[in-house]
Amino acid sequence: MKHLGVVIVLGGLLCVAALTLSRVCEPQELAVYDWLMRTRPSSPTHPDIVIIEISDDTLKSLGRWPLPRQFHITLIKALTESGARMIVFDALFSEPQGIDAEFASAIKESGRVYLASAFRIKPGGLNSDRTHEADEILGAVSEPLKSAAAGIGQVNIFVDGDGKARRVPLWVRHGNRLWPSLGFLAAVECLGYSQEKIIWRSDKVIFNDNKSIPIEPKGVLWVNYPGQWVNTFRHFSYVDVLKAYVAGKSGAQPWLDMSVFKDKICFVGLTAAGTSDLRATPLDTIYPMVGAQASICDSILREAFIKRISPWVKVLLHSAILLFALMICLKCAPLAALIGCGALALGYSAAGWLIFSYRGILPDMFLPLIVVGIVYVVILFRNFFNEARKRQLLEKELEIASAIQRSFLPPDASYAYGVEIRAMLEPAKFVAGDFYDIIALEGSRLGVFIGDVCGKGVSAALIMAQAISFLRVVSQQSLCPAEVLKLLNTRLEGILNGRFVTGQYIIIDAKEGIWEGACAGHPPLILLDSAKDLPEEFLPASGPPLGITGTASYAAVKRRLKAGDKIFMYTDGWTEGRNRKGEEFGVRRLKEALFSLRNESVPVIMSSIAARRSAFEGNAPQHDDLTAILVEFKGTQDK
Repeated sequence: MKHLGVVIVLGGLLCVAALTLSRVCEPQELAVYDWLMRTRPSSPTHPDIVIIEISDDTLKSLGRWPLPRQFHITLIKALTESGARMIVFDALFSEPQGIDAEFASAIKESGRVYLASAFRIKPGGLNSDRTHEADEILGAVSEPLKSAAAGIGQVNIFVDGDGKARRVPLWVRHGNRLWPSLGFLAAVECLGYSQEKIIWRSDKVIFNDNKSIPIEPKGVLWVNYPGQWVNTFRHFSYVDVLKAYVAGKSGAQPWLDMSVFKDKICFVGLTAAGTSDLRATPLDTIYPMVGAQASICDSILREAFIKRISPWVKVLLHSAILLFALMICLKCAPLAALIGCGALALGYSAAGWLIFSYRGILPDMFLPLIVVGIVYVVILFRNFFNEARKRQLLEKELEIASAIQRSFLPPDASYAYGVEIRAMLEPAKFVAGDFYDIIALEGSRLGVFIGDVCGKGVSAALIMAQAISFLRVVSQQSLCPAEVLKLLNTRLEGILNGRFVTGQYIIIDAKEGIWEGACAGHPPLILLDSAKDLPEEFLPASGPPLGITGTASYAAVKRRLKAGDKIFMYTDGWTEGRNRKGEEFGVRRLKEALFSLRNESVPVIMSSIAARRSAFEGNAPQHDDLTAILVEFKGTQDK
């Protein structure tokens, strides 16, 4: 079994490693990533980045998209004269227009305009240098503008299966040229770094020997959106900027101070509703992709990146989670294990949230939590099946014990010395603490004993076995029931350790037609006198239960028998049995049932009284062991 446990643990570790490296839970991990993005504390964006929106008000004022390029010329002049550091167009100018010469002249004269291009990336087209191979240009910069621009970047973005834009290719290769992401290009140019001095590593890009950007093995960069679109970056309307510039040129007082753009990186992009440059992100259902390029630039300038833990570190971390969960589940009871696994999952989640929120490190969250849940369920089922197997073994042993216990008892029906006796015993569990005995004594005498050990189950059954053995010894030492109980009490007093036995013992002399009895803390018997109309409780306890104190004494009661008299001896399981309403069967119902059956034979009375009790309790569980003895005196007999 020990080796089997080791094999199971190793198998679990291999499964965790396979699941981690295969990234089968990537859709769920992305959903958790979205939750982390939404719940982390907000952080301020870089103050030098602003966004100029070609929004609904712009299209309403200037016409539908694409706008005439004369407006772009005016915008470039406005931002250049205002001292903007960079003007970054997240818009494709691939179709030539008649005004392109003037447009190119404005771009070249500004010297700070960056344009965008787009490519169709080949499926699986990741090169060895972690650049993405493109087989087609979807939106090239038209020729007059290309040579005038300060730089050209690509605006490709990867959309995950759920339609959300989370990652971008940092570089796209087309032919013999590398095209950097537009946001990356803007940040690098702003910092004055050279794109030529780039060193690729498995998890980062290093340039100028001292600046690095973390990337995934597939050469993609996580877009660290600083917040929702309406709450981050400073936004200006394209048309408002033009109006303010024109107003300033005409000598009027513009409502917008154009000096606000001094030394700013101005991203210009399409944000109007219904246009094609809108995507879902972890934070917004509709987000303009100009914001994605601005977010890339922002994260590089602030060095605020999202870094994913390396696959092998994740394997070690997830394996540790598995082992911790196993340790908790194997060492603790099910409820404690549930609490422990919950605490482990909560602690891991809290730690993951903290390192993501304040360090930008993205761990896998979904898979480890699933591992904890699976470990708990598997160990719970393992324990359940082990307990079920143990219970089956125990039940087999108890069935054997029950058979052995019944071998201690005399037959449940007998006829001797003019007396007919019927007995029954139904344990509440497999074995009972109740017992009875029918003992042949000298002459025509017959001893009948009924007892009830405090408690139920195996421990009570063991005491019962000792008690019945002692009874058979002491019953031969005296023909007085009170004396027999006293002797039995002395034997039991030293071995019960706080427990006790109630008992009732009668001796029937069939020849003389009398019976004599004594009771030790046991319920009175019920006498069905053939000459009376009502049953009678008789022989109450004259002393304490057996085994409590060695100094106890008991009194005997003697009574004459007539033919047809019946004596019903029982344990308290009969009267204390309850139905689903919590009602007890009680002595009254027992007496009424016996009286209604008084003229029936002994077997009929015993089977009928048991059936009535069972019908009363219904499907309620049996409360206690049930034992009863019914004795009918047939008449005096000569031996």
